[in-house]
Amino acid sequence: MIKLFLLLVVLQSSHGWIINNLKSKILKRKFAKGYDGVIDPKDLADLRITFIYPGTKWCGAGNIADGYDDLGPEAEADMCCRDHDNCADYIPAGETKHNLTNKAFYTRLACYCDLQFRHCLREAKTKTANKIGTVYFDLLGTECYKEDYLITGCKKRGGWLNTKCVEYSFDDSSPPRHQWFDVPNYN
Repeated sequence: MIKLFLLLVVLQSSHGWIINNLKSKILKRKFAKGYDGVIDPKDLADLRITFIYPGTKWCGAGNIADGYDDLGPEAEADMCCRDHDNCADYIPAGETKHNLTNKAFYTRLACYCDLQFRHCLREAKTKTANKIGTVYFDLLGTECYKEDYLITGCKKRGGWLNTKCVEYSFDDSSPPRHQWFDVPNYN
């Protein structure tokens, strides 16, 4: 009875999972012969839930692309997201690098990668690119890191509800060090 209920729930909601990279063909294959209670690691990786912006394969948490050259219909924005996802200088959640510990639940990038991402989205000049840029840079409150003089305060606030620093004050006499910075506004 429990297996039947699980099967009905999975099949009924599998169409919505495709958006989140839960591939219905994997589910159908697993249940075609009767579910044996085991999902192999490759299928499990394919069944991960991700939040990807519609029309893209790289814009969101993770990606659903089959390879580097696999882009969604919103290719201009998708290329920007793909390049951002492939930034070489990053700190995964919970890890430490450059004497900084990333306490966020997501990966944080070097500020130069976020600046390149913002520039790319602006140059794309599409509604999708602008929506992604607005969400990432103005609404999410993400931070990036770079080496600079010691931050002593915030000269100017901005962003949604004025919650982020858009202009910092520094101690120019201190040695440069890696620090967290709010990402710049999109516009």
